[in-house]
Amino acid sequence: MYLENEKGKIYYEVHAEKDGAPAVLFSHGVCMDHKTFLSQVEVLKKHYTVIVWDMPFHGNSSPLNTKGFYTASAADFIKDLLDQTQTDKAVLVGLSLGSFVVQQAVHKYPERVAGTVHIGGGSLYPGYPSILKLFNPIIGFFIALYPSRSIFKTFAKHRALKPETRAYMEKTATKTGKGVMAHLTQEMLRDMVKGLRKPSNEPMLLLYGDHETSFVKKTMQKMHHNNPNSQIMEVKDAHHVANQDNPEKVNEILLSFLTDLHENI
Repeated sequence: MYLENEKGKIYYEVHAEKDGAPAVLFSHGVCMDHKTFLSQVEVLKKHYTVIVWDMPFHGNSSPLNTKGFYTASAADFIKDLLDQTQTDKAVLVGLSLGSFVVQQAVHKYPERVAGTVHIGGGSLYPGYPSILKLFNPIIGFFIALYPSRSIFKTFAKHRALKPETRAYMEKTATKTGKGVMAHLTQEMLRDMVKGLRKPSNEPMLLLYGDHETSFVKKTMQKMHHNNPNSQIMEVKDAHHVANQDNPEKVNEILLSFLTDLHENI
């Protein structure tokens, strides 16, 4: 299915085995698509209404028709998706870039969020030093010079452990392209410097793989420290895309979090 507004046109899917089930909406990372969460869809759709989508520039979705901040614009699509699917509130799950989008959605539309899950994400509160912006031109230059055939293999290798996860990552990154990879990596740095004015207070689950980079682990621990209503867990035998590297464990943790969350609402 498709949703179109003044910012562009996005592809999404809704999976549910029973009417009126609580909603969970998944947002993927850079150079990925809605198929990132196939293992979660298959398990969660038995109990929840599961919404997955291709963010702008990815999969079957169009580029953004705006020069504003990417994650803030993507957060508007989440609100429109909830409207279109007649969903009052949802638990928002974000992987990597998707975590930034989820944080923007909470900031802009807190009344539509029942809770959040962040996989390999990073805190946007309270923001990072402006010097971080100096890396933007360096990143763009490095990605432009890196041979296309090699960069996508490297991209996959440094984000996943399982061969099938790496194959998926390489395939989707090749389809998405170096230009989008560079642009959105730079956008994430802009987001980190701009930051958010205050932490959120919704129930929050933070997950990262035991093979995750130390920088991501530290920023997720920072996120946990700044959000008293959060819990943080390490997923064994997993890298950045922990939900694909170890789907059984991630699904177990997700189901436990969602069950506790809805029992306490």
